[in-house]
Amino acid sequence: MTSPNVSSQSGQSVIEYALILLLIAIITLAILLILGDDLRAFIFDLLRTWFPQIG
Repeated sequence: MTSPNVSSQSGQSVIEYALILLLIAIITLAILLILGDDLRAFIFDLLRTWFPQIG
């Protein structure tokens, strides 16, 4: 039988992982919002260089 303390720590670690993932998602979204147009232009130029017949 598991003690309540072990179950509490397991739940706490799941919440900590969820908060870390949420923080990473927010940071990624902020970077995409700030660099969105430049990043899109960079990817478009890169793809046009790799696959000139498409564009």
